[in-house]
Amino acid sequence: IMAQIVKEEFLESLLTHEIKELSRIKAQLNLAEHVPAIDNVTVAVVPVRGKAVEEVTEPIKSVLRDSDVMFPGEGYLILLLPGTDEMGAIHILEGVSEFLGGEMKFSYVVYPQEGESAKELVDRLKEKAKAELGVTLS
Repeated sequence: IMAQIVKEEFLESLLTHEIKELSRIKAQLNLAEHVPAIDNVTVAVVPVRGKAVEEVTEPIKSVLRDSDVMFPGEGYLILLLPGTDEMGAIHILEGVSEFLGGEMKFSYVVYPQEGESAKELVDRLKEKAKAELGVTLS
């Protein structure tokens, strides 16, 4: 069981679904305390340089969890990491970076700290990817 691969155009819809799902679970469990597994979602951009995105998609799938979703873009991969806070995201992204051969930069946003809605998160991720990586997301 590995990460799913989905077209980039579905990122915002899937992220909206994920956020609603987290709220539903939290409400059902009646939890007041912070639990990263149901409080956070991270969306990250990993630039893919020197290789076709398709070449790295399959191998990366195997290092991700089955709950993670990959959205291949033009020269980058977007990763949707449900139930993952900043520390968890850095751990996963460093693993992906290592897997791809080292010195890799990435940008990410964490729900709800950097946006309450999928649109806010995606807009913020676009800003960060442009500023930090020089990558323009479609």
